[in-house]
Order: sequence, then structure tokens, then C-alpha cells
Amino acid sequence: MQNGLKVSKNIVKGVIMGDYILTYSKTKFFPLEPILEDINILDIAHALSLMTRANGHFKHFYSVAQHSINCFREAESRGYSKKVQLCCLLHDASESYISDITRPVKKNLQEYYHIEARLQSSIFERYGITRLNEDEEKQISDVDDAMLYYEFLELMGNEIFDIVPLINTKPDLSERVFSSVEKEFISSFNKLMGHQSDYSCIGIDACNGKWVAVHISNCEFDVRKFSTIDEICDAYPNCDSYIIDIPIGLPESKADLRPDLLVKKLLGKKGSSIFEVPCRQAIYSENKVDARNHNIEVMGKSLSEQSLGIAKAIKQIDEFLLKKPKWKNKLVESHPEFCFSKLNNDRPILEDKKTPAGQNARLDVLRRYYPHANQIVEKFLADVPYRKKTDDVIDAMCLAVIGKEMIEKGIKTIPENPAQDSRGIIMQMVYVE
Repeated sequence: MQNGLKVSKNIVKGVIMGDYILTYSKTKFFPLEPILEDINILDIAHALSLMTRANGHFKHFYSVAQHSINCFREAESRGYSKKVQLCCLLHDASESYISDITRPVKKNLQEYYHIEARLQSSIFERYGITRLNEDEEKQISDVDDAMLYYEFLELMGNEIFDIVPLINTKPDLSERVFSSVEKEFISSFNKLMGHQSDYSCIGIDACNGKWVAVHISNCEFDVRKFSTIDEICDAYPNCDSYIIDIPIGLPESKADLRPDLLVKKLLGKKGSSIFEVPCRQAIYSENKVDARNHNIEVMGKSLSEQSLGIAKAIKQIDEFLLKKPKWKNKLVESHPEFCFSKLNNDRPILEDKKTPAGQNARLDVLRRYYPHANQIVEKFLADVPYRKKTDDVIDAMCLAVIGKEMIEKGIKTIPENPAQDSRGIIMQMVYVE
């Protein structure tokens, strides 16, 4: 899973911004000539969860995604096929790329109908739906119309049909937080596609001059120590996410804004776990004195021993990304304490991670999302000669679990719109709500 700007290999140079939209996943998407591989369920779920039904005229916010989920549930309750259920969930998915137009206007825009139909057909094809017969089309239409009736009745106080349609479910027409609807939309999609557990994620942390990597997937797990980041990427070349607890994207001036201070503030009492990130000039200095002097010159402040202590690891990652640009913005940064707080309902774990109590508290959280958490630690202790750094493997596991959760719920970044450093590396920390 990449968080950088993704451009389809089929797009030629020279296109202008007016030809495409930039999606939530940072994909350049061409709605008039949709490319199947660019259609992304995370983009669809995110956009539809923020788009309102009835052009915003209902009594409270009610999204297209919430409508789609209600349609899916109704189709499921009627015993319709999985194919029809999936169509009911995705029947308005084209709106995520081209929005919608009110009916009185739309009927005068015939070309819009053609664009919408072509795009919707591409979305269905992307997810294995290539043909609908008349009965299936009627089932989808009946569910959509029935939901429309009860939406207008409840949220507008208006009966739009003379004959009241019958439904099996009680649709959820409450005002909901968009992120919870987004999550449910993705979960419903994964359920219908039968791959809600299909993932392969890597979490990486520094460990006594080396690296500990935890790999989790739907069918297995692994934990190993490596000497270099190259070895990890060679060992696991095709994972969905690669998240590391080391600064990625380095400032070269005061204008380069990293996420550290934002995350430090969010962590409250655990903010002390966030160290000052040296500038790139300091990282490539020959000794600590030069590093401090360079940082004072560039950033206006010195460096602590903790910051200098991770300088060698930061340099290795920076050199790796500059040497192998295909990993830029594919190998991404996060911070375990921040991720633990997100997995723990925005409550930082205050116990020291090096103590048995602190490690047990963190494992308790991880087991909620990944039941084999204890086995990973046990395997690490059995296989790795140097066994004292259990906290590092727990931190790496946390980052792997965050990657797993991002596949289902979508990726979030701090800051929300991160900047790039001078080498084109995004300065961000990834997480999941």
C-alpha cells in the first residue's frame, strides 16, 4: 500500500489537471476514460461517506455511503444473490468520481448519463460484475427506490410514492460520523468479496543496531532480525504495507515541516517518546559535534543525545530511499506509541514499554486486532539470540497491525496534507482511526 502520488502506467505524459481528478489515495483518476486498475474501494468509500444525499436538503447529514449500506442490507435480507448485494452496495459508486446532479438538471444533460453509465460499468467490472440480467436490474432498482421512499419520509417528511414499498429491514437513517460509515462500507465490501482477511503487512523497528521486522498475513506470521533495511525489503518484496518507526523525510530548512510536534501534542504525557528529528545536513555529519553545529545552523536548535542516538538508523533509511526510489513513499513512517493510542480508542498507554506491565498492556491491545500477538513474541524469544529487547518486537508488531487495519479502514496521515522534503519524500506519520 503506497501513500504517495500514484499514476497509472497507462497514462501518457503531457496531460493537464483538467483531464483528471486527484483521489483520496493520491491517484490521478481520469473519469472520462477510467482505467480499471485505478478504481480503488478506499477512494469510493471515503468519498461517498462525505457526500450527502438529496443534495444536502435532508434534516441532517446522511451520506451516499450510508444509503448504499442500507441498500446492501435490504438486498441481503431479501435473500438476493451476493452479486446483487454487491451491486446494491456499489450502485452509486460512480458519484465518488463525478459527483451527482439533481434529477431536474440531469435529465437535460444526456452526456452526463453516458459518462455515468460508462464509469459505473467500469466499477462493476473492476469488482467482477460484467453483466446483469433484467431480473437482477429490477431487484437493484426496487431496493434503491424503497430506500429512497423511507429516506424522504423520515428525513424530509414527504411521501414520494403513492404505493408504500415494503422492506424487510429497518434502515439506519440516523446522523452518523462519516468515518464510521466509511469503515462499515469497506467492511461490507470485504465481506461480499470474501477477502476481509486478505492482507500482508510489515512492521519494522530499530533493535540494537539492527532491525526487527514483524510480518503478518491472513495465513501466517514471521518475526526476524535483519542487518539492513535492504534485507527486509528483499525478504518481503510484495506486501501491502511497510511501516517503520524511524523518521522518513528530513528537513533541510526551518520551512520543512515534519509531523513530530503535532504527534507529540496528541500523545500528551507520552509525548516525551517523540524525539527531535535532525536535519539532513546533521545526519550526514561525520561526528556529534558537527551534527549539533549543523542543526543549530539550519534549524536554530541543538540535538539531544536521544536524537543523535538514532542518527545512524535515520541515515541508513534515507540512503536506502535515495538509492532505491521505488520505495519512496512505499516504506512509510509511523510511531508505535501514537499507533497504540489509536488502537486503544485515543488513549495512550502510560506504562513504560520496557516493563512487564507496559508490555502486557500493549499486548492486550494488540490481541484485540491480531489474536496471535503473544505467539509472535514467543517466536522472537525462541529464535533470536539476543532476547532482551522484547519491547522492540512489540513496537514492530504494532506497526504491522496498523497496516492490517489500514487495508480495511483506510489510511490517515499527520498532517492531513503532508509536504515533501527536497528529495521528494513525504514527511508524515501514518495511522488509522
